[in-house]
Amino acid sequence: MYKIIAILLLIVLIKDGYCGTNRTYLIKKDLISGLKGGEFTVYDTTGKNALFRMESKPGVLHNVRLFDGLTKKNPIALLKAKLSVVLYKGTIAILNKKLNQWQNGTINQNYKIVGNKFLLSYNNVDISMEGKAASLDTTFIDQSNQQVLAKFHKRVSSLFWRNKYDIQILSDKFPDQIYFLGVAARDHTNKKIHSG
Repeated sequence: MYKIIAILLLIVLIKDGYCGTNRTYLIKKDLISGLKGGEFTVYDTTGKNALFRMESKPGVLHNVRLFDGLTKKNPIALLKAKLSVVLYKGTIAILNKKLNQWQNGTINQNYKIVGNKFLLSYNNVDISMEGKAASLDTTFIDQSNQQVLAKFHKRVSSLFWRNKYDIQILSDKFPDQIYFLGVAARDHTNKKIHSG
């Protein structure tokens, strides 16, 4: 009887992403992106093998397409900003390859006097993306159970050169693409703050 309960508990923990997930990526921002929003390449941990590419479309609003590899054929995730006076607001769409369907969500920056906070809504779950004041770290937290899903760290060298982020995925509950789009949105709002 105890073995059955233990097996069922293990299945639930694995299904909900509580066991052993730990993937890391390096996200490097292009040095020059012209009049477009920031563009990035997502690498494996070594920083040598490009896995994903984030391209921006020219325009007034932030508009990012994420591609698998460097092919730029068919996007697998989208981030589109909405017109907003002060705080970042946008929509996200991530391709579920198993179902061959797009799953939609939103990303909205919340007002915070010190630090930064975004709320992502995806698959009927709210995920906060929050960083403390003067910190280079940002954490994604599932608001339904306070589980840390992922975190990223902006490298100190980014203060003097192009932006580089180390991202650690700690759960399989959501696709990694949601965190990549979160980095792009956060980077975009930082650019707006520092440019006036």
